[in-house]
Amino acid sequence: MSRSLRCLLLSGMVLSICAGLLVVQTLWQPTASSQAPKPVRPQPPSVVMPFTVTALQIELGIQDKQPTRWDGEIQLSEGKLLDLQVSFGGPMARAEGNRFIARTTVDKKAKKKTVLVHPTLSLLLDAPETAQITVKTEQGGFSFTIREVAPDKPLTLLKGQVAVQRQAGGVRLTGRQTEDDFPALARGKDGTVWLAYVEYLPGRPYVLERILAGNFEELEPKGNGDLVRLAKFDGRTWSPGMPVSDDPADVWRPTVVVDGRGNVCVAWAEQRNGNWDIYYRIYSPASNSWSPITRLTDSPGTDFNVAATTDAAGRIWLAWQSWRRGQFDIVAQPLENGQALGQPILVSDSDANDWSPSIAADPKGHLFIAWDTYAQGNYDVRLAVLEAESRQRVGPIIPVAATPAFEARPHLACDSQGHLWIAYEEGDELWGKDYATEQFQRIPLDKNPGAPLYRNRTVQIKCLVDGKLMRPAADLQAFLKKTAVRNRSLPRLALDESGGVWLLFRMHPLPGGAGEVWNTYATRYDGQAWEPLRRLAQSAQLLDNRPAAVAYADGVLCVYSGDNRQRTQNREQADLFAAVLRPTHTARSPQLVADHSPANSAATAEFQRELQDVRRLREFSLTLGDRKYTLFRGEFHRHTEYSAHRDGDGMLEDSWRYALDAGRLDWMGNGDHDNGFHHEYMWWRIQKTADLFHLPPIFVSVHSYERSCVYPNGHRNVILPRRGIRPLPRGNLAGTPETGAPDTKLLYAYLKRFGGLCASHTSATDMGTDWRDNDPWAEPVVEIYQGHRHNYEHPGAPRSPTAETQIGGFRPAGFVWNALEKGYRLGFQSSSDHISTHMSYGVLFVTEKSRQGIIDAFRQRHSYAATDNILLVVRSGEHLMGDIFETQERPSLDIHAVGTADIAQVHIIRNNRYVYSAKPNKREIQLHFADMQAEPGKTYYYYVRIEQADGNLAWASPMWITYKPK
Repeated sequence: MSRSLRCLLLSGMVLSICAGLLVVQTLWQPTASSQAPKPVRPQPPSVVMPFTVTALQIELGIQDKQPTRWDGEIQLSEGKLLDLQVSFGGPMARAEGNRFIARTTVDKKAKKKTVLVHPTLSLLLDAPETAQITVKTEQGGFSFTIREVAPDKPLTLLKGQVAVQRQAGGVRLTGRQTEDDFPALARGKDGTVWLAYVEYLPGRPYVLERILAGNFEELEPKGNGDLVRLAKFDGRTWSPGMPVSDDPADVWRPTVVVDGRGNVCVAWAEQRNGNWDIYYRIYSPASNSWSPITRLTDSPGTDFNVAATTDAAGRIWLAWQSWRRGQFDIVAQPLENGQALGQPILVSDSDANDWSPSIAADPKGHLFIAWDTYAQGNYDVRLAVLEAESRQRVGPIIPVAATPAFEARPHLACDSQGHLWIAYEEGDELWGKDYATEQFQRIPLDKNPGAPLYRNRTVQIKCLVDGKLMRPAADLQAFLKKTAVRNRSLPRLALDESGGVWLLFRMHPLPGGAGEVWNTYATRYDGQAWEPLRRLAQSAQLLDNRPAAVAYADGVLCVYSGDNRQRTQNREQADLFAAVLRPTHTARSPQLVADHSPANSAATAEFQRELQDVRRLREFSLTLGDRKYTLFRGEFHRHTEYSAHRDGDGMLEDSWRYALDAGRLDWMGNGDHDNGFHHEYMWWRIQKTADLFHLPPIFVSVHSYERSCVYPNGHRNVILPRRGIRPLPRGNLAGTPETGAPDTKLLYAYLKRFGGLCASHTSATDMGTDWRDNDPWAEPVVEIYQGHRHNYEHPGAPRSPTAETQIGGFRPAGFVWNALEKGYRLGFQSSSDHISTHMSYGVLFVTEKSRQGIIDAFRQRHSYAATDNILLVVRSGEHLMGDIFETQERPSLDIHAVGTADIAQVHIIRNNRYVYSAKPNKREIQLHFADMQAEPGKTYYYYVRIEQADGNLAWASPMWITYKPK
């Protein structure tokens, strides 16, 4: 659309849209899948998989300084070119047969217009090692043999202009019309491999012009939804995936297992009528028939992350994460003849949240279930051993990893000798505790006492032999430090027929970690050494992307999802790919050494103090008139892997772990840009995950996102009252200071249509605004402080920026005092943004612990911002912070505060002037203030700021009081 047309649409229509909108505030609940209209889905293909496949990635124009043509063709001396694709080759890029069009182009989405995007060719070959590949381009030709390309080192050609990287596999299994994800594999005794996965069918694409004209219903997709499918691999051909679940559905990570009779069980989590439960279905290959869908769980709260195995007797076992007793526990259930056998077994034993179960069985009748727990104020890995026949635990729970570090997401595999292999992630101590930014001195802070969610991460592996924990004799960390230099996450284990132990994990492929892209890498422990690292072709996707693997031939068969991204903005379709990984050495008896890791995980005194501080806030209540308020503490500006911009913010799952455990929040909303830069599938996954962790009244997740328009429009975080509403497309038309920004007015209209609200953040930066716009209903609050940057209250305020200390630009017109002076009535809240943790809270006075209750509290500005768990209550008679009212008495404030340290100073600000300051130097204060200078007939706004001796702060939302004496 042309700029002039967009201007006309925005400026000419926004005002009429705003005037005529009907506010919709109904809560959304998903209908039962069986009652929803069944969408028209494409039939998945059947795919023949060659026995020997090689994948090559060829990057062209590495040293280009300007846009360059790399069009050309590929020739093979022997074998077949199965597939050729061009990525990042410009708008004309394509491949036909062995010919391709590819150009180095300017990255239009980069801030610097000199940034170039280099084209990449992806080749899938069925050819011997001796095959010579000849590439002819407009910039010259080059040749090489497959054998010359090592699995762990790129081959550089054409004087450094070309890099060739060898990868494993890459056979596409799914079609282009759906997004295919969450694979799970199981192998039957006859060698047949079964694949369960989730297929997402997108809704109809929206028409931008209709949205700009105010037809916001375009942003509510229709005909979209999930479907669980099951496919079979007979050693040569993958069958089309059969429907398993209802269609459409709202599902989470399926698992698949084959019982002793050869029947295939598929289990998954599904949301129906607002509750997540475990469902399963049995397929009989012998009769080619399905059992009905069976609901396994029915308790309120989320049951999900189901895993499966078959015990020595051929009995199916499921283990999953279940919301019970106001916390997540690990539960197991055996199935026999398609029916649940007895009652579910409570496996975990802590009074904290337990996460991420994995399950395996040995040939001797034992069952192993591992998980991680936050019982000691950090994540530790634990393991329970059960006797499958009696369903009783054998011995005490085993602490697999129990140090103060982050130790989570275990994965299990049991070999033919009964040895249990355990892989898990390991990260920083003090995970999710006080952390601002690497530039903390600019705020200024003395240090970062804690660690963010994804700074240092690796994978570990141990082996349980006769009840003792061992490690591979070949040092895994020494191997990874040489071959996998960035953070390593999500370990997956698989064992081949010869006893080789395969370890797969996710890692960012670029040395600098730029962009939201991670790949799957694999290595193998042959008993004495770790084999060279290899990358799985077409595995670029989100960080939390979990490949499935089973023994096959002399190696392992892997199935995984990829969307061919360099970052979320330029992702393509998510599809499933298959690769066969073959060993480079014969497996030998595994050489193991004793594991001497300390088991010194313990709840610290600081953790206990934090529990007390949080308990004080949660137990507080306030009655004003006929309303009873409780405090609800959270944030809605938390970035993740979906819009991290780099290898830094961590997984979406970890943001919810942080909210429930390290942060001890009562509510939270995701703050990823446009829920994944407007990609419908990214939005679907983010909103789905928010529903998984919606556990009222204990914890409430809200549907939210960041909408990022440059100054003076400004970045704003949006909260919506229900699921199913897509983010409003961005525009950057600034308008004028007098008339405002058309794009911002369109945002206000969108929020009024759906009953949402927004808040500006980092308002005095290049991401901020000069306050040319405000709608008190749609934008009732502002993010006055964020842990990743500064306090944007006013110049000279604590933790406020200057031109020299700014992070993200310095725009002094954006300070909040300027908005208040213009007459805007903004409440205060605080949130984290990127990286930062545990030092930005938006605390609400709610009458209802729900999504709508959160929106209602913000709408009334009944909120305060804080950098720690500070209790702050400011009221005037029966009025609360944020209220607007008239009084016949002199304006007065009653202030009650309880700090987490001594309160060094308390300030009262009236109309942007400090009118009262005190230095109580104690932890709890009660203060009454009456404004003896107030003039009759005038309106004044007052707010309170608390400053603790340790530097922590709190800001109460202003009150607007009109003094009208008798």
